[in-house]
Amino acid sequence: MGESALTPGAAARRLGVATGTLRSWDRRYGIGPTERSPGGHRRYGTGDMARLEYMCRLVASGTAPAEAAQTALSLSDPLAARATPPPSGVPGSAASAPTARPGGHTVPAGSAGASCQGLARAAMRLDTDTVERLLADSVEEHGVMTTWEELAMPVLHGIGAKWSHTRQYVEVEHLLSWSVSSVLRRVCADAGGAAQRRPVLLACMPDELHTLPLEALGAALCERGVTHRMLGAAAPADAVAAALRRTAPAALVLWSLRSTQVTMPALRQIREALDGGARREKTTLYLAGPGWPEAARRLVAHVDSLPAALHALVGSD
Repeated sequence: MGESALTPGAAARRLGVATGTLRSWDRRYGIGPTERSPGGHRRYGTGDMARLEYMCRLVASGTAPAEAAQTALSLSDPLAARATPPPSGVPGSAASAPTARPGGHTVPAGSAGASCQGLARAAMRLDTDTVERLLADSVEEHGVMTTWEELAMPVLHGIGAKWSHTRQYVEVEHLLSWSVSSVLRRVCADAGGAAQRRPVLLACMPDELHTLPLEALGAALCERGVTHRMLGAAAPADAVAAALRRTAPAALVLWSLRSTQVTMPALRQIREALDGGARREKTTLYLAGPGWPEAARRLVAHVDSLPAALHALVGSD
């Protein structure tokens, strides 16, 4: 037996699945440990782990576990397959994908497709590498906005529903959120030069901590060569006003997910900063997100979705 052979518990931890899942895969699909300890206990060798890792990657890409196990078992050289990524799915490509219940170790990603199911499985395993690879592959093939609307957001909502039902798996939401943010920031880092001199300024309202939708909008702007400046979560109104004076942006987008008591006073302060002083170039103000009260929407243009915000800022592609 090789020194790297693992107990079922250690193998499960390495793969990010439950020990019971490994037992189920062995029993149902015949993919399990092939080595023995001196005492006769079953152990997962290097080849076993390579097959299981490949199976997990296939499942994360949207392949059904039975098919993924069959493919992994057919590998002539499982160690070489570690360097060969399985094909990634397409957002919404399998509308008949089964709907997961909120309980158990699954995420209710609904009928959004095989890619959503694969991303949800990888997130539940806390498999950061696979989560980010799936997201990055989708961005490369379909663009930021499609990836956000049809892949990242449905799975994030599914994990939210999971927490609401079980009060568990907060760590999954945090890992997925961080991975989405990381992929979006890489889009901007790789975007190169911008075609627009005056930036778009993006800011959350003072009590707003949820930045991912605004980060997705920023990355989509980068894809289109539009410079943006991100002030991030809980931006004080006076900080937004200062940024307006310093950057003279072409547009300002204020994001609010939930209405709070500070929303209207902060909006009034920001509008006063926009209206005050001599300005040679106009800054267009947009409100985004469902947290804006009707009183605010009567004062300022409101975009009811990120695609609508993107269209307002850059027009049609």
